[in-house]
Amino acid sequence: MELVYHDISRIDEVKSFIQTWEDGSDYISCNTSGSTGAPQLIQLSKKQLAHSAMRTIDYFGLKAGMKAGLALSTEGIAGKLMVIRSMLAHLELHVLPVKKNPLEAVETSLDFIALVPTQAIAFLNDSKNRQKETTVLIGGAPLTSPQHQAIFSYWKHAYQSYGMTETASHVALRHITAEEDAPYHAMNGISFNEENSHLVIYCRDFDKAGVHTTDCVELLSSDSFRYIGRKDFVINVAGNKVHPEAVERKLNSHIAGEFMIIPFPDETYGQGIGLVLTQEGNTLSVEAFKAIEGLNAYEIPRKQTILDRLERNINDKLDRKSMIEAGKTYVWQPIL
Repeated sequence: MELVYHDISRIDEVKSFIQTWEDGSDYISCNTSGSTGAPQLIQLSKKQLAHSAMRTIDYFGLKAGMKAGLALSTEGIAGKLMVIRSMLAHLELHVLPVKKNPLEAVETSLDFIALVPTQAIAFLNDSKNRQKETTVLIGGAPLTSPQHQAIFSYWKHAYQSYGMTETASHVALRHITAEEDAPYHAMNGISFNEENSHLVIYCRDFDKAGVHTTDCVELLSSDSFRYIGRKDFVINVAGNKVHPEAVERKLNSHIAGEFMIIPFPDETYGQGIGLVLTQEGNTLSVEAFKAIEGLNAYEIPRKQTILDRLERNINDKLDRKSMIEAGKTYVWQPIL
């Protein structure tokens, strides 16, 4: 692996991780993202991490001398895996600044890079027709409809990943095409099942019982599924279980700017569907919501609030847990 630093402040960080990888130990400590609870420190075997890296190397046909971009911190699983892939495939790794647009000053054409959605969109907003042939791996957070369309329109080789720290990065990918609800397909050596509509992931590197997730999916086969939403965030509206992520996908093309669906306290039904907006004047009426195809009556937001921004965690994922907790104290206004 050859290192090319575009941000010299990251030299110690990257060298430290490489030393940890080569220190002769069998495990590496990794922090989970904390999407549904407090981040936890877990141990992943280097063998498991190497297998994960090789699945990606083989899938994308990464070869010695190709140029990869490290735009994410090695504190997270995605950054760690980019370094490991580069070492195993003998890539030229370009160490970029970890910021909103890490590619801002990069003139070198990269072959492969992993970005979170906000980084990809910041690059597209600033781009001067660069990196169009790059294979781009998008992960860490779901895509809004405008983000999906912008990425699809610019990159021919963009993929959205599904995975977690516990699975040593992604275990499934989907090509970002015009179809926004395309299924995820398993990486080589990965298979899926479901228990009570929750995804279970199997791999030779995992315990025989598999990795049991709280992600609700539509299982299409042992190697493909459609993602619905996370059990932890289900909103119970008068006995109807509503997945906020599924509602957000239905509203994506109808609401401008960032928004989020969270519950608000409802004296009659226990919980109601609340719409958190980040732009004033972005309100739809209840009648307008009723006209949206595929939106069920109990999924229609009944109250809203406007914030300056949505909370995100250190991995740039929307921090639903914090937002839901804070929502108990928001001033909610009825949607008319």
